[in-house]
Amino acid sequence: MKIPYAWIREFVDLRLTAAQAADRLVNAGIEVASVTPLAPDCKGVVVGEIEAIERELGGSHGGYPLFVCRVSTGRERYAVVCGAPNTKVGARAAFAPPGAVLAGGRRIATTKIHGAESQGMLCSERELGIGEEHEAGILLLDGARPGADLIATLGLDDHVLEVEITPNRPDCLSVVGIARELAALTGARFRLPTIALKESGEAARTLARVRIEAPDLCHRFTARVINGVTVGSSPGWLRARLRAVGLRPISNVVDATNYVLWELGQPLHAYDYETVADGTIVVRRARAGERFTTLDGQERALDASMLLIADPRRAIGLAGVMGGANTEVTDRTTRILLESAWFAPASIRRTSRALGLRTDAAYRFERGADIEMLVTASARAAALIAELAGGAIARGVVDAYPRKRKPQRVRLRMSRVKRVLGVAPPLAQARKILAGLGLPVKARGADLEVTVPSFRRDLAIEDDLVEEIIRVWGYHRIPSTLPGGAIALVTHPATMRQSQTVRRALVGAGLAEVITHSFSDPARAALLRRPSDPAPVELLNPLAQDALWLRSSPLEGVLGAVATNVRRQQPDVRIFELCKTYARAEASEPARAFLRPPSTEAGLTDPATTNPATKEPRWLAIALTGARGEPGWYGANERADVYDAKGLAEHTLDALGARASTGDAGALGGFEPDCHGTLVADGGAILGEFGEVAAALRENLGIPAPVFAAVLSLDAVGAVAPAPTRYQALPRFPAVERDLAFVVVGGQAPTAAQIESALREEAGPLLRRLVLFDVFPFPDGRSSLAWRLLFQAEDRTLTDDEVNAIQERVVRRITETFHITLRSG
Repeated sequence: MKIPYAWIREFVDLRLTAAQAADRLVNAGIEVASVTPLAPDCKGVVVGEIEAIERELGGSHGGYPLFVCRVSTGRERYAVVCGAPNTKVGARAAFAPPGAVLAGGRRIATTKIHGAESQGMLCSERELGIGEEHEAGILLLDGARPGADLIATLGLDDHVLEVEITPNRPDCLSVVGIARELAALTGARFRLPTIALKESGEAARTLARVRIEAPDLCHRFTARVINGVTVGSSPGWLRARLRAVGLRPISNVVDATNYVLWELGQPLHAYDYETVADGTIVVRRARAGERFTTLDGQERALDASMLLIADPRRAIGLAGVMGGANTEVTDRTTRILLESAWFAPASIRRTSRALGLRTDAAYRFERGADIEMLVTASARAAALIAELAGGAIARGVVDAYPRKRKPQRVRLRMSRVKRVLGVAPPLAQARKILAGLGLPVKARGADLEVTVPSFRRDLAIEDDLVEEIIRVWGYHRIPSTLPGGAIALVTHPATMRQSQTVRRALVGAGLAEVITHSFSDPARAALLRRPSDPAPVELLNPLAQDALWLRSSPLEGVLGAVATNVRRQQPDVRIFELCKTYARAEASEPARAFLRPPSTEAGLTDPATTNPATKEPRWLAIALTGARGEPGWYGANERADVYDAKGLAEHTLDALGARASTGDAGALGGFEPDCHGTLVADGGAILGEFGEVAAALRENLGIPAPVFAAVLSLDAVGAVAPAPTRYQALPRFPAVERDLAFVVVGGQAPTAAQIESALREEAGPLLRRLVLFDVFPFPDGRSSLAWRLLFQAEDRTLTDDEVNAIQERVVRRITETFHITLRSG
């Protein structure tokens, strides 16, 4: 939220710079993201008064005739050619004399236009760089002093604080809220805006009526009526202030409601009174299938959970979110019905997200508006509308308040402050701090009793008040003390130890760990799913359309991370993720889950949707693409392949003390059918899968190069008894190496893993290491697989006869079992 610092200083007497004020807020827990100058990049622009229109020139500008105007700055007069449609004698406007500089570095000089000399320029908002308005003409500055500096006149010699408010502090979503904080932090005097409300004529209750049919969703609704308004553009100061906070000026009536929204934090809405049937407001739930066109021109389908503002005939507003096109204030509007209401936060949040409609009003309502501020905000807006648009404010206000707020009192023991913080201010100072925050406080002996005001929804228990005291008093006052007491030995759970082992193994192998969201895009997840897969778990309140499900495939996160890196010109990716997938626990029940615990506020708990039970298996996912390693002078830039993915999975299994052999294609989707294998434990349990990512999935992600992946089920690996750890002394006797190469024929040829298993079994305990070091394809379709065998004994030096005997036995076993031949030469 953007707030001009000068606006804050209207409500609190500060002697701090904007940067110093921001620092005070940050130290008190109110984050200020930036402090930026507000003034546009222009110099020498002043207020000029058009004293006369001397003559009309022959040309035109934008379809309007050109005039030579006499412009005065109080000390000097200039002849200026202007073709703006709002040029008139007596108008005071933004004027750039010769030598002035406009936005973008444009320097103004005397020039000739259609034969007439123009000594300067009367400027529009767009030419000054302070807005987009240009077609309406020059920027008029009614009441400004000729010759005054434009930046000072518009209040642009200021800084803007961009404040980021946490959801628990809706009271700070306003200028007054931030001013109150700074007053408490500095001890400066705080004041609310002065409201000069002049009412006359009929009573508001004879002109407007309010009927609340959904009191659980609307606790209070007020209405005022302003008669005889003239809708037009807002004065320059108001347009400049709205632009400074990021709002687009619309008209004097709408701008007044937006101004009060920013100033007091209370959303308001202005209806064209003549379009509201019988002057009656009905607050009700939408009907199933009801459709409604909002102010942005979009027709929206509603459901029965959404709250509407209606008249006796039709819907006229989407409560707390956006008004309706059928009651919009236009330049023909002469009577205003002004709404100021309180709506249940959960209802507004659900409606806003369901319709994908994010507005400043919804942002505040869903965090909780101040129910006791409604009448004050309504009066402030009505007075401002009467000031800017004329008209008379009807006497009184229609106030429907079926569910009155009950004040909550919290007792604060100073002994509790001392216990929590280790230090406590004197009782009088604690009372002053709380009072400075706008909290009514009374002394109760050695303790305090605070009545929680309606604008502080975050205060509920004693420790909330302790936090308020220390953040104002200063966190630096908490003493630094060394911890004491006995230190207990912590034993990590088996799953955590397993995860730590996986991380050490893969980071040591040169991979980077990624952590991705557990949400899933249904369109993309469909490419990873198989018909036999269980139904996905759907979110009841998703954050976005591409996050409707919980993750159902362990590959989703790492493949998304690969795609992100490739899009950012990082083609060589080697990553892994420890993640969970989610599936419904019972096949007979719908799989649904809340993103956070369901709200019980305003009766919004839905008994039919509170079955979040899911199965959450744990996985390791590995993804590789691009180069196998870092490029260097010492070797070719080899590309990663499926064996790299398989090898990393086997490396991880080895670190976890598990052994596996290679099996056929597994059950996970997302792999190419002809390049997909499994890692199988001795008992037949599938521990993981590996292969090349399917081309269709890779192309959908925008990844041009092949991607290879491996997945391990950490639950399955954990269920396998790890091989016992054995420690061996360093070898005392030399080793003997032998190379054996076998020629296999395509088709029914055994796999390398099958041959390797037989080699280990037949070679016996003297075989210390077995490595497949060469694969050579022949032109006729045969292949040569070569292994290096290392033999070593712990108690003696092996003789050639011993090794030869083992070699002959091994060769005989392999050739007879698999019907393949030993390659010679």
